[in-house]
Amino acid sequence: MSPANDKKKCPYCSEMIQKDAIKCRYCGSWLDRKHYLESWKRTREKRMLLGICAGLAKQFDINVTLIRLAFILAFILGGWGLIVYLVLWILMPLED
Repeated sequence: MSPANDKKKCPYCSEMIQKDAIKCRYCGSWLDRKHYLESWKRTREKRMLLGICAGLAKQFDINVTLIRLAFILAFILGGWGLIVYLVLWILMPLED
């Protein structure tokens, strides 16, 4: 099998990537959205309430304090922080 057959074109940036890739190494786009959404998990480590902020921080490799401050700010500025937090609590499974 030739190396050219092991490649495919990224639909977002048109770079050649591995045929079985789930994330483009050039633009960082997820090619398999289902896999990406399934990887969002609430975590038990560093959690304060339900593990939403800690899970998001782990997924996006950001400081958990920044995520918490963003939710608090969104709550103060209109209540959307609480709504998004509760929706994520319903959608994000707890990690094993």
